[in-house]
Amino acid sequence: MFYKLLATNKDITLTILRATLGLVILPHGAQKVLGAFGGYGFEGTMGFFTGTLGIPYFFALLAIVAEFFGAIGLIVGLFTRVAAFGIFATMLVAAVLVHLPNGFFADKGGYEYQLLTFGLAIPLIIKGAGSFSLDDFIAHKIEG
Repeated sequence: MFYKLLATNKDITLTILRATLGLVILPHGAQKVLGAFGGYGFEGTMGFFTGTLGIPYFFALLAIVAEFFGAIGLIVGLFTRVAAFGIFATMLVAAVLVHLPNGFFADKGGYEYQLLTFGLAIPLIIKGAGSFSLDDFIAHKIEG
């Protein structure tokens, strides 16, 4: 089962999707964990998620972990399916709880950005990391 989680083919298209999603999500995760790029850091983000949005602490923690560590995982191609699923789930909750009432366009606070992340995450969940990934390297070591 572990092999199936990591297995992928050497598809450069998946690599491009993976790196793009990871590089775009990482600054958002850094805002939430480190307070970088004008973010509120861990405590401020948890306060917003649990207090303002009413998300239970455990799920708020998972969202923060998905955006920061999931993005790093995508960039290096480690546990890509898990990382992409975590980001997908986080963006789905963000779209529904925060952005959906604002309409489509991101400049108006809408769900446009989240929709793009779905389009990058879903192929990675289905097909895996692609070329130049730790998943591929580890899967080949397990296989034989």
